[in-house]
Amino acid sequence: MQASTIQNLVGLCFQLETTVILKTQHFGLYEPPEFEALTMHEKKAQAAMIMAKINRLPFEQRAVLWALHVQRDTEMVYLTTHTPCKYGYKTDLDIIRKWATGDGPGCRDLGDRHNVHYTTAYRYGKTIIRQLELMMHQAYAELERSLGEIISGLNYEVAA
Repeated sequence: MQASTIQNLVGLCFQLETTVILKTQHFGLYEPPEFEALTMHEKKAQAAMIMAKINRLPFEQRAVLWALHVQRDTEMVYLTTHTPCKYGYKTDLDIIRKWATGDGPGCRDLGDRHNVHYTTAYRYGKTIIRQLELMMHQAYAELERSLGEIISGLNYEVAA
């Protein structure tokens, strides 16, 4: 199983981990030689080994990856315990959901909700996103150190 970046590898593993394998019969279907090397079960087994490494990460980093790749609310709710909650839990959850999924209220809506200027809500959202991205970069850097043989030649730098 080859991937060009650590983000692609993690995304592929989450995709394989959360899908069910179904075997269907196709007549006259040609499969390219590069896909004949591994069966779907072997790919799923490799993804499970990589997911085991992901599940050994610190919980905050693991929750960021699950929120980003699977977009489950459970991890997003957990991540609100690591945010300032200056304008409340719901606002932080909306900012995290918007970062992870792209759906959610914008800074103007958040500003109107809390009677603050939209630039204030934007700056507050940026501080939360900065925290999330720091955890995400740390998780990717740690995974790259432990999965260096799968992805050769990459060097993921942690932004300080």
